[in-house]
Amino acid sequence: MPRKHEYDISYVTVDSLTEGVGSSQIVPLMKQIASAGLSINLISFEKERTPHSIESELESAGITWNRREFGSHGAISGFSRLLEISREIPKTRLIHARSDIPAIAAVMSRRAPILWDVRSLWAEQKAFIEQAPFKKRFLRAYGLLEGIASFNATAMSTLTKAIVPILEERHRVLPKIRTVVPTAVNLELFKFSQRINTPNKGLYSGTYNNYYDLSLSKLFIKEIQKLAPTEIHWARPRESLTNSLDAGETQIFESTQVKMAEIISSYNFGISVCKMDAGPSLKAAMPTKIAEFLACGRPIVVNRGLGDFDEYLSEFNAGVILDGTSENTKEQAQALMNLLSDPETPYRCRELAEKYFDIKEGAKKYMDIYEKL
Repeated sequence: MPRKHEYDISYVTVDSLTEGVGSSQIVPLMKQIASAGLSINLISFEKERTPHSIESELESAGITWNRREFGSHGAISGFSRLLEISREIPKTRLIHARSDIPAIAAVMSRRAPILWDVRSLWAEQKAFIEQAPFKKRFLRAYGLLEGIASFNATAMSTLTKAIVPILEERHRVLPKIRTVVPTAVNLELFKFSQRINTPNKGLYSGTYNNYYDLSLSKLFIKEIQKLAPTEIHWARPRESLTNSLDAGETQIFESTQVKMAEIISSYNFGISVCKMDAGPSLKAAMPTKIAEFLACGRPIVVNRGLGDFDEYLSEFNAGVILDGTSENTKEQAQALMNLLSDPETPYRCRELAEKYFDIKEGAKKYMDIYEKL
């Protein structure tokens, strides 16, 4: 138990541990860090009743969980959560603030040095997804908060290398202590499978919103189906607001994040194509679903300019990259078929995941930053 109620790390997030990001990223990462002997206080905001299994899992790992109620959406509730976080952060040696609102709350608390875990450019993503008419005013106001985080944080982590120059241009002051920790996957859970299935099957995994280019995805699927009979399924999360993607899927079934580790290996490839006009936030994006497909040995279909994936997929020849043109879509459909017929493709996909997305390596990078702080 922490002495005098002092923790090594206070990890703060507004995400729910029962939803995709929480269950796939936060819980396994915290367990990995706790296994190194660090005492952790975890603050999260839950949108529904939490299964006892999560509470037991965290307790067994020695993690103190300060579970808060998410409440409603909207600016007023968001500000309320910010104030609540600032009050709830305990005596700690370091605050690991996942995204901007927790970082501002950490600044307000004045409790400890702050690791600003940038994640995506949340404000740009939100404005783009909602197609908000107040976009400019919203981004200007939110930019002030992001500036406060950048000025006051002692260290910074990002999901991608590509976003760092944009942050440097945007903010006069950025933390000097930095690291890049891509989205992380438990490689022991998402097991490698070398089997290539017939008939050809592709999968949409998890949540898809207006940030994704489902029209381009559908066009690509049509090109694939011209080359070979291909089924396209969507593993739909329960919290999804839509019942259909209208993106060429031939079957839809409900699945949890936990089940995805068992499901992916029964498919040949995954699809995660974002809109290329999404602006700077595209450079910061790193969808977890892509890393999960690669970990299982499955190539992925993405768009040009998505995070660092142009570099990653080219390095390992582990997927195809769409640029939105009809000629490219046809060429990449054939390129994907070539990957699926290559028995070495699953091994290259897994190698990519092992190099960049291993949750153990991600935990080590964070602990290196903790040590510097």
